[in-house]
Amino acid sequence: METFKIEVQEFLSRVIEVEAESRDEAISKINLQYEKTEIVLDYNDFVEVNFLDVNSQSLNDEKDTLIKGIVDSMYEEERRHFEEFDATPENHIYLKIKRLKELING
Repeated sequence: METFKIEVQEFLSRVIEVEAESRDEAISKINLQYEKTEIVLDYNDFVEVNFLDVNSQSLNDEKDTLIKGIVDSMYEEERRHFEEFDATPENHIYLKIKRLKELING
């Protein structure tokens, strides 16, 4: 028999209305309430559960790291190539790499 490490992740979520002058102020107010434990999520806020094999998760992390490295190394070269065009082709690989880089880096 083998031994496996399985991570159990529960996702809790609650929408809270707050009056504020801006989005940043609203987040700040909610964050302060959360830190003071005025907001505590519980089983009523349950959304989903995931079960992850910890070993395969590390493979996903490695995959993400490799993809980021490839995108970063291709980005500058393709950007220069893209800028050499008189017209900017809509289907140039640089635009796809640029978008992927944005998605990866958040």
